[in-house]
Formats: sequence, structure tokens, C-alpha cells
Amino acid sequence: MVEHKDIQNPKDYSEKDYQRFDYLLFSDDTPQKELEEICMMLAHLPTKEAKDLLEKFKNSERAGEVDWLECAIDENEFNYLSPENDQEERDFLALKMVGEKDDLIVHLLGECDKHEYHIQKYEIELAALRELLPENPDLDSNISAIHDIIVWEKGHLEESGQQIEIEEKIKAKIRASIQTERLKNLDPMDIEHFHFDGEE
Repeated sequence: MVEHKDIQNPKDYSEKDYQRFDYLLFSDDTPQKELEEICMMLAHLPTKEAKDLLEKFKNSERAGEVDWLECAIDENEFNYLSPENDQEERDFLALKMVGEKDDLIVHLLGECDKHEYHIQKYEIELAALRELLPENPDLDSNISAIHDIIVWEKGHLEESGQQIEIEEKIKAKIRASIQTERLKNLDPMDIEHFHFDGEE
């Protein structure tokens, strides 16, 4: 049977413990009940070793014997990522902000696409109007209006491009400020389900 230590204190588990869990999880001789006990224990351990072991077991032949394995993996992910001190809390928020900057940049890129699309359309129309102008002098005001719209669109396209550059630089600085090792290279999508007090 698995020896139950203080589940709240990951320091109680040594590398040898994880090696034993690894052996038991992948042994044909381990009873199903013991597989479940190990997975439950790993779910509550906020360590990379526990996280990696659960992910490894997920792809094993015996994974189907633990019906709630996905829940155990999700719970472990939550425990592993949850901040434990002020610095980690700050870094956690910084990582969320990186994700928000990503969303803003995607939105701005979409705005750039719209401006470029409108510019192309108006330039085609402008070329057609100019060809018709010799026979239709009254179209001069239409040409002037279309020209102004193109200038307006190009101005907004430039502004959006400049804002993207600034947001990319801000995002890079925020990412670089993260000191918590397990959060440094994490995708902000991995913490989407975490919410801060005061967050809408």
C-alpha cells in the first residue's frame, strides 16, 4: 500500500518516493485501488514531479482504470500553478497580463486587416473614377472624398501598427519581469481559469 504522508507538504516526498510512484503506476501487479490512491495523492502535490507523472500515466494502458484521472490532472495543475507568496501572486498577475496583451494585439492586427482591405477597395474605386473623370467632370468631388477616406484609413492603419509595436514591447517587458520559475515560460492560456479578486 501507498504510505500516506502530509499531503499538504510536498517537501515530505523525495525523488525516491516519485520513483516508487512511477514504478507502481506502470506495474501490472498494482491493484486498481492503489492506482487511484497514488493519483489522488499526486493530484494534491503542487510539484513538477507530480504533474509530469500524472501526464505520463495519462498515456499509459492502465489510465482507464482511474475514472477521474482528468479531474486529478486538473486539480494537480491548479495546485501546481497556484501562487504561494506575494512574489508568485505578482508574477501570476503578470502572466495574466501577458495573455491580455496577446488578445489586444490580435484585435489590433484585425483592425489593420480591415484598414488594408478598405484601402484596397477605395483605391480600386478611385482608379475607376479617375478614368471616368474626363467624360464626367462632376465626379471630381467623388474623387476628392474617396481620396480623403483613403488618407484617413492609412492614418488609422499606421496608428494601429504603431500601437502593436508598443504593446509587443510592453508585453516582452512584463514577461521578462516574471521571476517564478514555473511561470516564466508558461502559456497564459494555461491559467485562463484562474481568477483574481476584483477581476471581472
